[in-house]
This record gives sequence, C-alpha cells and structure tokens, in this order.
Amino acid sequence: QAYNCLIHFYKRKMSLKRGVDVLEESSIKEDELKIKKNCTDLQIDVNENKIDNKASDLEIESKEASKTYEEEIRCLKLEIESGNNNYEELDDANKKALTELDIVIEENKKQHEAQIEVLKAQHAEEIIKVNWKWKWKMIATKISVQEKKEKKHAVEIEEVRTKMEEVEDEYEYLLAQMKEKIECPVCMVIPSSGPVYVCPNGHFVCKKCKTGSCPTCRVAMGDGKSLLAVLVIENIDHECKYDYCEEVLSFDKLENHEKQCKHRIVSCPKVSCREMFPLSKLMEHLGKNTCTFKAVPKVIDNTSKSGRAEFRISGDLAAKKLTWNMYTFSYEDQIFAIFPTKSDNLYYFTMVMFESAEVCSKYSIEMEVHERQSTSKDSEVSFKFCGSPCSIDEDKKEVKYLGLTLNNRSMEKILKKSKDNSFSVSFSFFQK
Repeated sequence: QAYNCLIHFYKRKMSLKRGVDVLEESSIKEDELKIKKNCTDLQIDVNENKIDNKASDLEIESKEASKTYEEEIRCLKLEIESGNNNYEELDDANKKALTELDIVIEENKKQHEAQIEVLKAQHAEEIIKVNWKWKWKMIATKISVQEKKEKKHAVEIEEVRTKMEEVEDEYEYLLAQMKEKIECPVCMVIPSSGPVYVCPNGHFVCKKCKTGSCPTCRVAMGDGKSLLAVLVIENIDHECKYDYCEEVLSFDKLENHEKQCKHRIVSCPKVSCREMFPLSKLMEHLGKNTCTFKAVPKVIDNTSKSGRAEFRISGDLAAKKLTWNMYTFSYEDQIFAIFPTKSDNLYYFTMVMFESAEVCSKYSIEMEVHERQSTSKDSEVSFKFCGSPCSIDEDKKEVKYLGLTLNNRSMEKILKKSKDNSFSVSFSFFQK
C-alpha cells in the first residue's frame, strides 16, 4: 500500500512539474506577445505613465502566478503531510525533487522579472522621445495660440492708432481753423489773453490793436467782446512771445514762463546805456567792455562768498550826475553786477542779479561802502546795506532805490583820506 502511494505521488509530481513548465512557458510567451503588441501600437500621445502601468501589470501578474505556484506546492505539501504518515517515509530523492521544483519556480520568476526589465530598458529611450515630442507639441500649441492673440491685439492696436490719427488730424485741422479766425489781422499774433473784441460782422481784433473801426471790413468797431474767442485762447497751446525761445505751452503755464524766460527782453543795468535785448544776449553785450570794466565775470568761490569792487571819481565832486561802469561777478552759476551812480547830489549803490524777482528773493547780500585803503572792518567810516539783490526785471528808473543810498557829506567822509577820490564796495553772499 505504501508502495502504491509512493508511485501515485511520484506520477502526480511529475505531471504537476510538466504542467508548471508548460504554464510558465505559455505565460512567458503570452506576456512577450502582449508587450510586443503594445510596443508596436505605441503612438506620439503615449506617455510614460501608460508604459509604467503596463510594466506594473506585468509585475503583478508575475507575482500572482508565483503566489499560485507557491500555493499549489503548499497545498501539495499539506496533502502529503496529512496522509497516513506514509509520506514521511519519502526518500531523499523525492525531497530533492521538491526542492528542485521550488528552485525552478524561483528561477522562472526571476527570468520573468528580468524580461520585464529588459523590455523597459528597450523602450526607455522611446518613452523619453515620445514625452519630449508631446511636450514640444504642447509648447508649439501654446506658442501658436499666443501668436494668434498677439496678431489679434496688433490688429486692434493698429485700428485704434488709425482712429487716433484720424481724430488728431481732425483736431489739428479744427485748431488751425480756430487759430486763423482769432488771429489779430493787425499784429498777426494770436492773443494770449482776453478780452478779444469783435465787430458786428464777426471779425476779431486784439485789445492792443483795437481802434474805432474794424481793420478787416472798416465798419464801426464798437465795444463787442467775444466770449468764444477767449474760450479758444484758454484751451490752446501758445508759443512764447520772445524771440529765440521755442517753447510751446498751455495757457495756464504761459504767463509764468514768460516771466522767467531766459530770452525775455531786459535793459542794460548801466544807467547811461539805453540798449534792450534778450536776457540770453546780455553777457554778449557786456563782453564788449562798453558798460563793464571786465568782459568776463569774476568768480566768487563758495568758501569766502565775498568780493570787492574798486571805484574812483574822476570828475568834479560837485557834479550832480555821475555814472560808472559795472563790475560783474559769478556766484553759484548766477551773474551779479554792482555799480554806483550819482543823481541829485545822492550816491546810489546797487547790486543787480540777472534773474527774476522770485529767484533773487532766495539770496541775501551785505554790501558795504568804505575807504579804499582799508577793509570794511578797518575803515574809519563805512555804510552797509543788507537785503536781497535787485532783479534785472525791475524798472530801470527804480533800480537805484533798491540798494544803498548816501548823501554828499557821507561820501566826503569816505573820500577824506583818498588822494584820488577812490572808494571800495565790499559785499558778501548769503543764501536763505
């Protein structure tokens, strides 16, 4: 009976071994066919995740098959052990056969896993290429969409620019027409302020050129004023009225600019000089040495901030009117002129700054008249003025009153020690 059981077990074992071998071979072939079929069907849109999933499925199937084989062996062992203890008498050959069966199953499992890794390695480069193609395709799609948007925006911008140019052309044409209508026919200048007078026939004339009759149609002018013309004037840009200036400003900025324009018309500070010219040409005039002692202004450094000018009375001390040339100085890139005059037995000492009154108000000066042979501190007699320099824009007749004024007796005390009737004017700058 034991012999028969042994024979039965051996036959069953051999059958199981052959079945396992056939099953493993068929499973491996089937898996290879599936992988090859999947690789041939791989397209551009296949990504790495799908390939990894397939490989993972193969691993799972391999594990499941291994578990099945192990489970059958375990059941077989249990069946043998649960017999009539006849299986315990199996010889070493049968035990060895079982051990070899376990080794074969393990080797098949390793071969299966190795084949999966080989397939992964074979298709790794292809997977990378497919992924890059997919990424470049996505980038190209985004670029294409962006280019379409930019082209659309460019078209819209061009349409808006065209419309703006049309509006600007219409505005320029309308503006030119209005300027032409409100231009004074006498002085040929567009008024920069109102009122603007209008005749019964609608012709304009500025307030400077208004007379009893219209310069265009010769009818009685009357006192009619155009509110519309003033409205136009206040809403158009105006050119600066001074020569050499190319500034074009709005109505609300025009007045302030013309007060400080570097090309505004000024008079030469010297009392006896009657010339008038743009401020920008003043130094060119003074450089001719007709109104100054020196053509180039003397520079006052920021350390001492002080200077001195020497004068001499060459005529009769009793003369009612005397004039002198100027001394010019440069301090912080600003030009100053200092000069004395005598009128009606009074001596006037003035410092003029070649700037607007607003800029002059930012500076303070101390001007002192004293004996020539001494400094202002050592002089026995001296007279001092403290204040701001006079602006070049001041009325020339009023300039002499904006400095130091001395009478004859005061001046005689200063000249008492001088042999040639010389005196000095010292000054210092202070910035507020």
